[in-house]
Amino acid sequence: METEREIPDNVKCPYCGAGNGPDSEFCGACYKNLHIPAEVRAAAKAQKIIAAASLSTAEAPAPGEARPAARLWGRVVLILALFFFYTRWLKTENYFSFLDFVNLAFHEAGHVFLGFFGRFIMMLGGTLFQLLVPAVCLVHLKRRGANLGWQLCLFWLGESLLNISIYAGDAIKQALPLVGGGEHDWTYLLTETGLIAHTEGVGKFIFLCGSAVIFYSFYLIARDARDRVPVELGNARWGME
Repeated sequence: METEREIPDNVKCPYCGAGNGPDSEFCGACYKNLHIPAEVRAAAKAQKIIAAASLSTAEAPAPGEARPAARLWGRVVLILALFFFYTRWLKTENYFSFLDFVNLAFHEAGHVFLGFFGRFIMMLGGTLFQLLVPAVCLVHLKRRGANLGWQLCLFWLGESLLNISIYAGDAIKQALPLVGGGEHDWTYLLTETGLIAHTEGVGKFIFLCGSAVIFYSFYLIARDARDRVPVELGNARWGME
């Protein structure tokens, strides 16, 4: 059988000069016999089959991996769901989500673990731990290559900032219920730092920081989905050149 190098890419018809594939028996222009040896045509057809099979294998998703279109639309639905969750803070004053129960547990743990470093650090420890835990989870998952996992931890970090912004903004009113009573963390912190007169501004600033982190997580989730889609599908969905 002819080798791949010996098989021409194009065969000219001896009658009309039109180009034809090496696996053709008759000319596509004048329909006359090209007199290509049968073994050459068979080898050319075999090469086409092998090339098609290789392309299909290369584009097929690995076992357990979602197909590109399913991954893309799955991320779109996820971003929309997270955005809807984010809008709860815009519509409800002093919103407390289900995720904030988790934040509260780490917040209280921070007071305990950092209670040995003086009163100011102890009072700040709740806020620090509330941010430290999602940040540690983010770094751990990023090192393991779990893209969606660490991107969701980034969203969690932003959401935790939203919760903190409500607590900080309550420093003067002190309308929020406190676990076990006691002193309001942010009343003490802002008084000690001389910012108690700017309570509302501090709360808004923390809220904007949390919102920025959340929208950055949306961007990363969308970019990761786009980058994993094959070029053809990416062009169709995202309008790329």
